[in-house]
Amino acid sequence: MAAILSPLNKMRLAALGCSLLLAACGGGSDGDTPANPPAPVGNAPTARIDSPAEGTTFAAGDTLTFAGSATDVEDGTLPATSLSWWADLHHDAHTHPLQLATPGAGGTVTIPVRGETSSNIWYRFHLKATDSNGNVNEVTRDVQPRKAQVTLATVPAGLALTIDGQPVTGPNTFTGVVGIERDVGAATQTFNGRSYGFATWSDGGTATHTISTPAADTTYTATFTDLGPVTNQPPTVSLAAAATGTVGTAMTLTATAADPDGTVAKVEFFDGGTLLNADTSAPYSFSWTPAAAGAHSLTARATDNTGATTTSTAVAVTVTTPQGPDTQAPTIAITAPANLATNLTGTLNITAAATDNVGVAGVEFQFDGAALGAEDTAAPFTASIVTANHASGQHVIRARARDAAGNRSDWTIVTVKFGGSVALPQGFTKNESWVAGLNSATAFAQAPDGRLFVAEQGGTLRVVKNGVLQAQPFVTLTVDSQGERGLIGVALHPDFATNGWVYVYHTTTQNGTHNRITRYTAAGDFAGPGAPKVIFDLPALSAATNHNGGAMHFGNDRKLYVGVGDNARGSPAQDKTSLFGKLLRLNDDGTIPTDNPFYAASNGADFGAVWAYGLRNPFTFAVRPSDGRIHINDVGEVTWEEVNVGTAGANYGWPGSEGNERVTAGITGPLFTYKHSATNPEGNGPGGFFVGQCIAGGAFYPAGGNFPAMYRGSYFFADYVAHTVGRVDLANGNAAYAFAKLDADPVDMLVGADNALYILGRGGIVKIAVP
Repeated sequence: MAAILSPLNKMRLAALGCSLLLAACGGGSDGDTPANPPAPVGNAPTARIDSPAEGTTFAAGDTLTFAGSATDVEDGTLPATSLSWWADLHHDAHTHPLQLATPGAGGTVTIPVRGETSSNIWYRFHLKATDSNGNVNEVTRDVQPRKAQVTLATVPAGLALTIDGQPVTGPNTFTGVVGIERDVGAATQTFNGRSYGFATWSDGGTATHTISTPAADTTYTATFTDLGPVTNQPPTVSLAAAATGTVGTAMTLTATAADPDGTVAKVEFFDGGTLLNADTSAPYSFSWTPAAAGAHSLTARATDNTGATTTSTAVAVTVTTPQGPDTQAPTIAITAPANLATNLTGTLNITAAATDNVGVAGVEFQFDGAALGAEDTAAPFTASIVTANHASGQHVIRARARDAAGNRSDWTIVTVKFGGSVALPQGFTKNESWVAGLNSATAFAQAPDGRLFVAEQGGTLRVVKNGVLQAQPFVTLTVDSQGERGLIGVALHPDFATNGWVYVYHTTTQNGTHNRITRYTAAGDFAGPGAPKVIFDLPALSAATNHNGGAMHFGNDRKLYVGVGDNARGSPAQDKTSLFGKLLRLNDDGTIPTDNPFYAASNGADFGAVWAYGLRNPFTFAVRPSDGRIHINDVGEVTWEEVNVGTAGANYGWPGSEGNERVTAGITGPLFTYKHSATNPEGNGPGGFFVGQCIAGGAFYPAGGNFPAMYRGSYFFADYVAHTVGRVDLANGNAAYAFAKLDADPVDMLVGADNALYILGRGGIVKIAVP
């Protein structure tokens, strides 16, 4: 999955140089009106791609030669200066750049051996010809991959292996593109009560090694040695609970469980012989509301991954009948709409049923975390909302009941999906072309005076002043812009107003291809005359051109935080001595802070810069100005997109864990995650109705901003492929709501000094504001 994709088609159209001729029309009171655009002069040229030839196929590692030509009725054979070409990788419903638009009639590209591992990929080459009258013709040529089936098998069958760090069970068969490199692994393990140690791979490789997808169907077999039976040790478990309780009042039961030679599969809570509840993930707990007075004997039973069980020592709890004032809260259920209801349009009527041991005094309703009208104090309890006033997509309705004694129920919640095509909530304005004319933009940052510094992948850093894109760049760097490489990050020093320091993250070929952080000093809207300072060099890149990360922000601690992708290799994300798949933390001069979590173990090595690890491609992240909280957006592979809370030393699990899957001890799960495709039933599970394939951009909206109160304090995020903007409600259980639909392909986001929300697309900047 990529976070930087191919140039927008509309950008290509813009490059045609089309314009409207505005002519003044005198007479009458209507004022000036636009005239019709002028008719084209002459005929469009005829473009032809000569190489790669029709029917050409590719394998990873191949070098493909591109050659094209064009003729024109008026101009004859067009020179190479009238031609340009580019190539994109197509995967599912989106694209990644292979070669950016390049002047001329030809060149070569090398197909990466690392990167997208799916087999449903192909490359499209484009040739554009422009004649002397400005007429344009564009033609394309598609090149399909050569494929083979790879089977990973084990002897004996059924043992666990890994492919690119992700667990599979042998035999496992997948289809891959010939030449793509994959990392396979085999490890000592327990299976069916016996221990198995790795012996050999059929290709002679080590336990963990790299294979290149062969040209023919191939089986790679890992042979294991039976080390004999394993005596499973049962889990340990203890239970903690208050010694007394009250009928109708919830109390928390907490169990502590561990397994010395495996994992805890579940913990069950019992009242005598009656099962109360089961919890499958730590911390193990249950909120128990006693229904009967008397003596209760509570236990917890832990079950490990092989089925062994242990029951805790019983805890005696004495439950009494409530005395004196009413302390029992009402109960409530939303009866309409149903949870996971979809395609809701028009006026939505909401109803709730509530009961109480004495009587219900009122019911409150909320929509997306904000009060929905006044409290309803008489049954039937109802509220309503006009769906057309809110963006199409996911929304959350809440209700809670109150009795006369002031006892309140918990909020009951339903998640729904509004239909239609509403692109923005009522009360907001959206300008999709607030700034236009950018070329493959990747990141931006705002100066204290309101100027925006915008990075373009090809190496140009642009300045936007008072909403106008300045013609002269701040600086132009020489970069390797293949795939997702290039100029892909920009940050301004906290003291920019006085020191003018501008930091950029870019791919350089000096001393081998790698990513580098360089600091410039601004002199007005341009880089000053002094030489730039190299702040930090990252390690050499593999042949893969994707997963570079690139986001940079200064934290409230005045340290520079840097997102670095895994370079499409997966396993380095878990290696704390590697800088790939990490969030780094640096001083403003590129030195490493001594309070970084792994500094002491680094002995001065660069990996002391690692602040958090286990990330795939943290292309964007955000820092909350009020307290320095960090949210890391991690672009997923085949299933999940993630928002993670930045924590020093945290392991976010990649490649063994993605989304909420396989979040085991020691792994920090995501704050919010959503899937690449709709669930069945739609909306069920983490992320609800949110669907996308490339999370990008992130911004904390301030509590003092001028957005309506319900939007303040939210974390806004976007998805490049879905063209959507959502917000996470940090005050209400991290629920997520639909906010906007975009025409642009979003890659970055920030809240401006004017409190508007600015979204960077590949070709321009979108502004969302309140009038």
